[in-house]
Formats: sequence, C-alpha cells, structure tokens
Amino acid sequence: MADWLMKNWDHHEQDRFIIPGPAVGSIIVDRYGSQFPDDASVTIVRSQGERQIVRFGAVADLVLKDGDELVLPGVPMACGPLMYVIDRLLGPRGCPWDKQQTSDSLIRYLLDESYETLEALVADDSDAFTEELGDVLLQVVFQGALVAGSSFQDIALKEAQKLVRRHPHVFSGESWGSAEEVGRQWDNLKATEPPHHKSATWVYPALVAAKRLTKQGFFPQSPVYQEILAILEVYFSKGEGKIEEILADAAWAVAAGGRIHHQDAEWALWKKVAEMAVENGVTS
Repeated sequence: MADWLMKNWDHHEQDRFIIPGPAVGSIIVDRYGSQFPDDASVTIVRSQGERQIVRFGAVADLVLKDGDELVLPGVPMACGPLMYVIDRLLGPRGCPWDKQQTSDSLIRYLLDESYETLEALVADDSDAFTEELGDVLLQVVFQGALVAGSSFQDIALKEAQKLVRRHPHVFSGESWGSAEEVGRQWDNLKATEPPHHKSATWVYPALVAAKRLTKQGFFPQSPVYQEILAILEVYFSKGEGKIEEILADAAWAVAAGGRIHHQDAEWALWKKVAEMAVENGVTS
C-alpha cells in the first residue's frame, strides 16, 4: 500500500512515508489513524505536481487518483509516529517541561521505566510489559532527540550494524555450533572493538554505589551523615543479630521521609554519589 523512501542521511527530514494512489482516504485512516494526531500535517501531491498540505484528520475525506501521492509525516513502522510526536513536543509550540529536559535530567526516568518494565515481566503481566517497554522506547527516542549529532535513526542503525558485526555465523557464512561457542566468539569480537573513551562504572543503584565509594574512603563530610551514622551504631549495639533488620528499617524510614517531603530518596542519593565520584575522579 505504501513505499518507504530511501533515507537521505544528510537530511533526516527527507525520510517520508509515501502512499500512492489510487487509494481511499477512509482506508488509510483505518490503517494508520491511531498513529498520528489529527492535527499532523500531511502533504497531497497530485499527479500534475500540485502540492496541498492538509491535517491528518481530513484524510478520511480524500480520494487519491492514479498518480497522486499522500506523504505522511513519519514512517508508521520504525518509530515514525513516536519520532513525530517527540519532534512536536520539543518544537517551538511544544511542551515547556519536555523542552527543559536534558540527557542528564532524564536519567532517573530511564532507570525508573527500566525497573517498571522488569516488574511487569516478573509479574507475568503481558499488557503492562508491553506498555512499559513503550515507556523505555520513549526514553531511547527522547535521548536520541537531545544528544547533539545523534538521532534515533543513528542509534538504531549503529545497533543493527553492531548486531551484524557480532553475528558472522548468521550474516557472513561462519559456522558456530553451540550457544556457548557463540558466547565466546561474541566476547572475542567485542574485545576487538574500540573501547569507550570515558568510564563511569560507579553508576549503580544508589545504595550499591554509596557502599562502593565508602569502601574507597569517600563519604559525605556533613553533620547529617555523622549524626545518622552515630544513631545507627547505637541501634547496632543494642540489637545483636538484627543488623540487617535495623538497616532495612532505617532505609525504609529514609524513603518515607522523602515521600513526606515529595522527594525521591533513591534519586537524591544517586545524585550525591555521582557528584562525589566525578569530583574525586572515581571510575570504579
């Protein structure tokens, strides 16, 4: 029903989904109507070369003749609708909150959505799992739109190229006989690739990262830290054999205190750990 124009990698905006005539607008809307907002701009190109821009909501009333074309604002597959929506949110008349975001400010949402996806998977809730995977995909597309010199298309292309490179037994005629051999060869191929130039391996769940930094001699030099630690030591001395329970209750109290004051204790600690790691040049 439609042709996907070849990507012009110098001009991402040239990527368009073309529906050639003859075609009935109501059928187009039945197929793609849920993927684009009614006010999205689509272009009708008549066989004589005349171009007309209309709202997607008006497509149902169209009749495309032989030689006519309808140009949608994004490719329905390959995340086109989601990319279109992100472009609108970040555009001149977009959402003030979305336009204030940076790659760093979105870190917490990438983590949260990943945890929620795992929760749905472990709970065997297929509907929730699909929805949460979409939220993770949103973070990928959002980050791609914010990173200078990159885009979701670039991310997807690089990942596809990496998978082809690391699967010569599928794409290059090599023969690896078992999953174990595939794993070994994967590690070998990965080792031949250029390493990343920067490292921030302290990026773990906040409590794990804090424990790692403390082991290396880094911890807050604040009255709050010293006083809370002293209180914990009092409870440790009185609760022989119950240290794990004391730690759990103390951590829970911190989480509850954060909720009372509309703060996320995990995120607050994560930022503190990240700042201290960067300030002290800690990479592991």
